[in-house]
Amino acid sequence: MRSPETDSEHSESDSSGSSTDSQSSGLGGIRHQRRSTYRSDVFSLKAMAPRPNAGPGGWLCLLLPLAFSIRLLHAPPKCEEQSKMQWLLTVSAGGMALETLCFFIYAFVKTGILVKCLVSLLPGVAISLSLYVLVNTSAIFAVIVGFAMTSAYQQIYIYTLRGFARSFSYGEASVFVQGLVLFSISAIYRLGGFFCGDSWPTDEFETLNMIMVNALFWLLVFCLALVVFPSLRKPYRFYLWMLQLLLAVTCMPVTRPLPLLALIQFLLRDRDRLSILVFYLLLVVLTCVTVAWQIGSSSKANTRVRKIFHLLIVMVYVPGLVFECALLYLATGVALAAFVVLELLRLLKIPPFADRLADAFRSFKDEKDAGELALTPFCLLIGCSMPIWMTPCPCSGSDTLALLSGILAVGVGDTAASVVGSKLGRNKWGKSSRSLEGTIAFVVSILIAVWLLEITGLVAMTQAKWFATIFAALNSALVEAFTDQVDNLVLPLIFYTIVGLA
Repeated sequence: MRSPETDSEHSESDSSGSSTDSQSSGLGGIRHQRRSTYRSDVFSLKAMAPRPNAGPGGWLCLLLPLAFSIRLLHAPPKCEEQSKMQWLLTVSAGGMALETLCFFIYAFVKTGILVKCLVSLLPGVAISLSLYVLVNTSAIFAVIVGFAMTSAYQQIYIYTLRGFARSFSYGEASVFVQGLVLFSISAIYRLGGFFCGDSWPTDEFETLNMIMVNALFWLLVFCLALVVFPSLRKPYRFYLWMLQLLLAVTCMPVTRPLPLLALIQFLLRDRDRLSILVFYLLLVVLTCVTVAWQIGSSSKANTRVRKIFHLLIVMVYVPGLVFECALLYLATGVALAAFVVLELLRLLKIPPFADRLADAFRSFKDEKDAGELALTPFCLLIGCSMPIWMTPCPCSGSDTLALLSGILAVGVGDTAASVVGSKLGRNKWGKSSRSLEGTIAFVVSILIAVWLLEITGLVAMTQAKWFATIFAALNSALVEAFTDQVDNLVLPLIFYTIVGLA
């Protein structure tokens, strides 16, 4: 990979970027770029707009396949019926990672046309063979799905880097698009199976999962419709379609009773569940007050202020995972949907909320939010939630430590490293801005947090789990010290993968 080529192009694009950012970023930028760029230029570096002041981060494309592969080793016995789905997701993630690596070769390395043709075909062939051998699908299905998936991933990946200019590094875009495609596969698999004759979900968690998957899938369809049909971005049409989407999500017959009634019954069934729900609502109010206070202060939030949200998310996830896992799982889906809707309102400048959301973005924006997309808050939510979303039957109580990976890495370790490093950091890691003191605080804080969880009986630890936790904390701390990628997204996946080995 010849990353120095990107530097000259970034400098060229930066000189004229101020006049074109409003046209080439966000949802509208995808269509603008598609009209203004020739198809033959689609693989060239000039067609890309990665996040400045960050390396390519190509190694990030391997994180999701590694995490899914590790989870196959520890699937709970009660989740055996989901084993085919887990194999499908693992093979798909591996194929998309291979597609990313081949894309880097295609775009960054000067090769002959024959080599480029072979490189282009390799991911589709690999996925097709894997589906046929490992997932036991038919040969025709394997070939169609294999090549369709790699082609779709490649197009979405390219247009993500071009449409959301300066928001992602190459590796961050790979993780984002992999997650998007894997969710789409899972949603189509579940919803397609249901509408083709599968039985109604009977288990409480399966019912909630079906409601969440259905809601997020149709929200994704709505986002795609906004890209394809610009007329939907007008305020009155946007709100009208949002209302129809809300009605479809709450009243579509994917559960028995209907989703809205099923949710009400779930929330009212347990008094402790209601108490935690009230606690969550209080935290939401506290978050809104914090944001309003920061906007009112007319100053940009510093690192310590932003870490308040890390502490708030710890207060959400720890009691949820320990006492009400199903409620937390549902809450993560609701929070993600809310983030997406708020971001749409801001990017599309839809009144009356757009101006206030833009003020909040400017106030809490950090150096990694170089583009129009509010990347950092999304990555904080996704990074903490990904262990729960990726684990089959997360509420079976089989591996609480793995489910806490995001909280331990980002909410505890990264927060401690930031606070201690900014206050006491004297010894820097080479050219990095991170300090040795902050790295030590990262590791020690995680070990203390796990020890407290063990002595209170909230997490069952073994010698192997302690060894894996120490190794995961050390590796995550070193990555946090040296990486220029978004650590809210990277650290949970690294911690989750290593802890999953125990």
